[in-house]
Amino acid sequence: MLERDDLSLYRLISKVMACRAANGNGSSEMNNLQQKYDEMVSRQGSFKWGGIYTPCTLAVPKEAPKGSRISRLNSRSLGRTIHALSTPERVFVQFALYNPALIDIHEQKMLSPVPTVHPLRGHPLATESFPPPLSGTLAVAKAIGLEHYTIVYEYPNGERKRKPFPYQGDLLLYLIDNSGSPFAVNWSVKDIAEAFSERRSKKAKTPAQQKKDRDYANMRAQLEAEYYASGGIRTYQVSLDMLDTAVIANLDLLFGMHGLQSTHETQLMDDFSAAVQCAYLEGVPVAQTAIAYGSRWGCRDQFIARIYQDIWSRKLAVDMFKPILIDHPLNYEEKDLLVSFGDLFEGFSG
Repeated sequence: MLERDDLSLYRLISKVMACRAANGNGSSEMNNLQQKYDEMVSRQGSFKWGGIYTPCTLAVPKEAPKGSRISRLNSRSLGRTIHALSTPERVFVQFALYNPALIDIHEQKMLSPVPTVHPLRGHPLATESFPPPLSGTLAVAKAIGLEHYTIVYEYPNGERKRKPFPYQGDLLLYLIDNSGSPFAVNWSVKDIAEAFSERRSKKAKTPAQQKKDRDYANMRAQLEAEYYASGGIRTYQVSLDMLDTAVIANLDLLFGMHGLQSTHETQLMDDFSAAVQCAYLEGVPVAQTAIAYGSRWGCRDQFIARIYQDIWSRKLAVDMFKPILIDHPLNYEEKDLLVSFGDLFEGFSG
């Protein structure tokens, strides 16, 4: 999100400018910018597939922008915690994970100022030995007429040089196509669609300031889109207002259950899933099946969780556009959520 993406940087720069205006000394705040720069580069500058991915900014109070609704989502399929810095990011992380074609997510990913290797370079499923590299944001910014952020960086020997400060994306998704080859799509995330062409929307501004901020917001979006397009990666602007409230609630409900473990034997749980499928097709509330199995085998909550897990894994094709109420007959799927929003998961050749 732009309101979140560069917000920490904006605040640090504002503090520097305010401090300089007050007493001509912004060294402390400049050190904060330099520390953030070093942190981003150390976390992402040497990432290789097979290693542990660490986002630029962690969803923890000391790093996330003030007022952020942070979330840390434990993904069973990815085997790690995903850091979301806003409610829209949390929802779209859950939406991405709902897609069985997803193989990974890189959230809060640094956009390299200088040319860099393709994000899929070295991935074990990549068939291309040398995927196209990404143009650095410096070159893209110059091409579109955007002034790139820079900071004054002080080296251990006391030498100071101006360096480009990296921008940060929201969600970079890695998926598998029908042939089994991996590809990537970039999601830029906001709360509402109008926010993509606005900056500091809650602040009172003159018409001139409004135009300046809109121009910047549009160029910032163009910068990211062209950065990824240079490597054949499509960017989508996704906003919370694209999704029905029922879809958002269902994704959150299902995700919360998807990783719960069962102490029952695998065969028993498979038999239960088959019984749930029959109840679903017959229009019988599936909670009744969970109650019956729980009465006989114990740990009723594990059977209830399995119902939600079967929906999450798309074994039960229920309507995601209506509330999921297991004590009522489940609604049959009229339209597949992933088909309805299938274009968001397509690359340039999709």
